[in-house]
This record gives sequence, C-alpha cells and structure tokens, in this order.
Amino acid sequence: MLQDILSIGDKVHIRPLDHTRKPIPNIEPFVSQLVDFGDGGALSISAPIINNQILLLELGRQYNLCFYTNKGLYQCNCEVIKKSKDNNIAINLLQPISELEKLQRRQYYRLEMIHDIEYRIIKDEEQRIEQLCRSNTLNTNELKESKDKLEEFDLNYKKTYTVDLSGGGTRFNSNDNFKIGDKLKIKLNFITSGMYKEFVIISEIVAKNKLYNHPGVYEYRVEFKNLQENDRDDIIKFIFEQERLIRKNDKG
Repeated sequence: MLQDILSIGDKVHIRPLDHTRKPIPNIEPFVSQLVDFGDGGALSISAPIINNQILLLELGRQYNLCFYTNKGLYQCNCEVIKKSKDNNIAINLLQPISELEKLQRRQYYRLEMIHDIEYRIIKDEEQRIEQLCRSNTLNTNELKESKDKLEEFDLNYKKTYTVDLSGGGTRFNSNDNFKIGDKLKIKLNFITSGMYKEFVIISEIVAKNKLYNHPGVYEYRVEFKNLQENDRDDIIKFIFEQERLIRKNDKG
C-alpha cells in the first residue's frame, strides 16, 4: 500500500508529462506536499506555489510526482481527477497511473549550495597499505608502521566548497588535475536537527570540466561510494533544511 511508503507531509516535486508520458525537459519541478490519501489509491496534494502565486494543475492532465520520504525517493505518474479547497487551501486529487518506484542514487535531489568541504586523492600506495593491514599477514611492528603511514596520508586534505550537494554526491571546483575514475576522500560536516554530523566519504570522480573563465581550475562531480543509508538520510535532511532556509530568505 502507498501508506506503507508515503507519509502525510512528505515533500513532492511535480513535473508535467508529454504525450509519451515522460517529464517535459527543462522545466523546473513544482514543489508541493502530500496532504491526504483518497479512495482507490488516490493522493491529495496541496497546490504548488510559484513566486507567491498558487499554480493550478490542469484537470485531466498527467504529471510525474517525486516523493521525498523517510525511506528514500519514490516516483509515480498520476492524473489530476479533482480539484477542491480545504480551509482555503487549494487541493489536487490525483490518481496514480503507474506503480510507485524507488529512484536510484543518481536521481537524488541536488541542491545548488555553497558549503565548505575538504578533499584529498586516494593514492594507489594507500590502497595497497590498507589491503596489507586487512590481510593479517603483518607482524606487530609492520602493522604499526603501516597505520602510521596511513595517518600521514590524512595530512594532505585541501579545502574547497561545494557547488551543489545531493544524497548521492557533490560538485566542487579545484585546481588539482584529477582524472575521471580517481578516488577521493571527502570530509563533510554540518548541523542538522540540532546535531553535529561529520563524515569521511570515499567518492569517485564521474565528470570533469575545465572552467575557461578560471584558467587552471576544474569542476568535478563525484559520486559517494561508502555511505550508509542512515548517513545518506542525514545528508538529505540537511539539504532539505538548507532549501527551506534559502526559500525563507528569498521571501524576505
């Protein structure tokens, strides 16, 4: 049942579908919220508000809905079957026309934001030493020397900042000339729900672009590789908090 995954209050991103039932490209998603469950699996969502104006969804039109839940991101296609008001709040009733499916990591919502991070490359020598430490073939002195060497690698972090952040990865600028496929360690910390969180995340470079207006600087997109789901949830929660703060500041 939908109620096993979705919860009232979940954030919803809405995108109109074209005649092939695919989201129309280059249109920013409308932001809404799940407010109730209807009969026959229908879903009630509040009308999106764009620039302080209520956006009325078209009756009979089909939309893609992406739900930000405690269990991850889920999506389905729906058709608007009714519009109404509840306590002066415009409500849209939508009937799902496809199964609810979980989105993959690469599809996590990505927020453009500036946030301090630290990074360093993971060298082949470091990976070799880590494998030796796990092999149980080193004597006590060799193991100590290997661990001391690993600690030396941690002295080489550099500071930069994110360009955007998602539960699946981040984008940042650097004057280091890395290659696609290189592995990095990224230090990320923030406060969410009043608690300090700190992560050291193994990441892989999946895209690289030269910034021609900044000679010698590259933009990298990396994918997080070793995140536990509860840690990923903390990052997503932090992103949502930052988005709400940005929207609040924009409204003045």
